[in-house]
Amino acid sequence: MSMSELNRQQKRLLQRQGTLDAEGMPVRRDRRQLATPQPRRGFHPRQFLDEVVLELRKVMKPKRPELINYATVVFFTLAFLMALVFALDYVYSIGAGRLFK
Repeated sequence: MSMSELNRQQKRLLQRQGTLDAEGMPVRRDRRQLATPQPRRGFHPRQFLDEVVLELRKVMKPKRPELINYATVVFFTLAFLMALVFALDYVYSIGAGRLFK
């Protein structure tokens, strides 16, 4: 894509990013300028805990009826899956017993 194919909005965006100068021409950058690393901030446990608390305040806690409903659904789903696995195991054990008898 050439510079003449860019619309006004794309040129403004590239100028804000520093890729184009005020006249719309590409900016040449020195390789040393591109290779300079940004200063890295260290890990601060207090800041981490503050951010965790901030995020936990955004969490919506379920009301008691919702919690009972969710727990009931999980319990019956688990019971159904346990019964299904038990039945399949029983049927396969009978089949293997007859096969290898």
